[in-house]
Amino acid sequence: MTEPKMQFQIYLPGLLKVLAESLYSTKRVAIRELIQNAHDSCVRREVEAKSDYYRPRITITAYPETRTLSFQDNGSGLTAQEVADYLSTIGRSYTRQLGEDLQVLSPEQAQQLIGQFGLGFLSSFLIASEVTLTTRSMQEGSPTLRWYSTGDMHYEVTPVDGEDEAAEIGTRVDLTIKAEASFVFNEGVLREIVRQYADFLPIPIHVGYDRFPINTMSAPWEASEPDTATKDYIGRVFKVPNPLAVIPLTDQTIDLGHDSITIPMSGFLFIPPSSITSVREYGDLTVFIRKMFICEHHRDLLPSWARFVRGVIDGPFLQPTASREDIQRDDTFFQIQQALEIQLLAGLKQIAEQQPPVWRQIVRGHTDVIMGWAVRDNEFFDKIADIITLHTSRGPLNLPDYLALTDGTVYFVTREDGSLQEQVLGESYGVPVIDAKFFAVQPFIKKYADLRGIRAIVQLDGELEQFLNPVDADPFAAILEYYAARDIRVRIVHFKPSDMPAIMTYPKDAEFIRESRSALDRDEIPSPFAGLVSDYVNNLASQRGDLNGTLYVNASCDLVQQLATSRDQVAQQAALSLIYHIARLFSGRMLDAEQVIAAFRDSSAAITRLMQTDEAS
Repeated sequence: MTEPKMQFQIYLPGLLKVLAESLYSTKRVAIRELIQNAHDSCVRREVEAKSDYYRPRITITAYPETRTLSFQDNGSGLTAQEVADYLSTIGRSYTRQLGEDLQVLSPEQAQQLIGQFGLGFLSSFLIASEVTLTTRSMQEGSPTLRWYSTGDMHYEVTPVDGEDEAAEIGTRVDLTIKAEASFVFNEGVLREIVRQYADFLPIPIHVGYDRFPINTMSAPWEASEPDTATKDYIGRVFKVPNPLAVIPLTDQTIDLGHDSITIPMSGFLFIPPSSITSVREYGDLTVFIRKMFICEHHRDLLPSWARFVRGVIDGPFLQPTASREDIQRDDTFFQIQQALEIQLLAGLKQIAEQQPPVWRQIVRGHTDVIMGWAVRDNEFFDKIADIITLHTSRGPLNLPDYLALTDGTVYFVTREDGSLQEQVLGESYGVPVIDAKFFAVQPFIKKYADLRGIRAIVQLDGELEQFLNPVDADPFAAILEYYAARDIRVRIVHFKPSDMPAIMTYPKDAEFIRESRSALDRDEIPSPFAGLVSDYVNNLASQRGDLNGTLYVNASCDLVQQLATSRDQVAQQAALSLIYHIARLFSGRMLDAEQVIAAFRDSSAAITRLMQTDEAS
């Protein structure tokens, strides 16, 4: 025998508690939902009445003295049957039903409708202890009805005697506001909420007795001058007065393999002047669905690599969650994600090709973020690898142009400071040097080498010796003796430019070793790790060699050649001392404040001796 089916029973107070504590994140949504209902009612009247004289209007009025907030629209209103079928039936929405009916007959009008879940009206009880709805349907002969509920298991529906003929078609919702929702009586806050959620809705919304609507009634991309309006909006809403670039969003056809689909969307993407401290990531969108605000700072619609991009999207095919504070991750979501990536990449390519100065600004402002994501994302890397510009000693260059100047070899420096001598040496040999001190540049170059082919990668601040060619040291014996007597490690070499008498180089990791030893001496490293650190540093130091550095004296320099044969020992030694300290200072490495002061003091003394020698002669 078949068991009898049982019917669900809904306990409304419990459901309202769930809505308040779990579904909606803020009581403000009650205002949004009531605006949405009023909007859809007006759209319904436009669709079904088809009157050339109809002018939709929504009015929100606060009455602090009676603790009442009123929403009034001149939309379609409700019949008695519709009140029972839709208003008083949890989860059933007339708007959703109307939208489904219109999909075939009038899809454009169907896309104007916002509501669909049949839960929005219940959000009234987030801020109200009592709700009274007075409505008169546009259907001929419909009575004026009053619906009343306190949020318990019961509601009342009564006809309003004597108002059938006089009452205006439409709906009025009066909320008796709870104490914890008194913010609605602050007219500034109320205006802010309306602007946040409904600024783009095409139906005028009036707050209080304002003559003009509080909402702009159109999106910036729909303005007569969309470029100007969009930039004004970015400055006002995002607080970015001068975006580097703005990319409009348009409908996009997506290839599904066996078929294609056109995804409607509007809005814009923009690139701020710079990522904060060059590592702050954005990659967020403000999302609207059919011109109603859904959420901001949404970080999943844009591709993961687009962390230097912000924007606004209105996607009528996007599906909101039940709370309408987020969007569902369905097939449409991923199709729109794909559409956004297509348009963003096309926009960036167009900027790189047609507006090189703007592209350079974008890359300079967001270097770390762009290259960091290019290293992680192969598809993004393929799109931008050849158009990313790197800082070089000859200005910004992309890697194809750079490699054409170096026969397929990359030369770079990684130091924040003190890399000037390496850049000078590189340029003297006709080699532009890449500034790779930013964290993503080296991985980016390595990935480019692996995928595109680079003959060699040379880190000049670790492999500088390749530019230094040894020569016969015998003619420079006097110079070698001078430095050897002072425990200065020295080599006689030839390098360009010949005007540079000497340079100072240090082993790789020399600064790390020095700083680690200093930290050990000051007991700054916890004892359990101090022994391990000490062993590691000592082992590293034994591999690296003399941490005091090596002075490379340039045999091609006229001054060096003269000093090698000088008979004026005082002048010779003063000049050699000066050359040593200049080389140390120019290297920009391994000197603390006391050592810098000492270097200048010794240099001054050397110059004084030279002056005295000159006067004596």
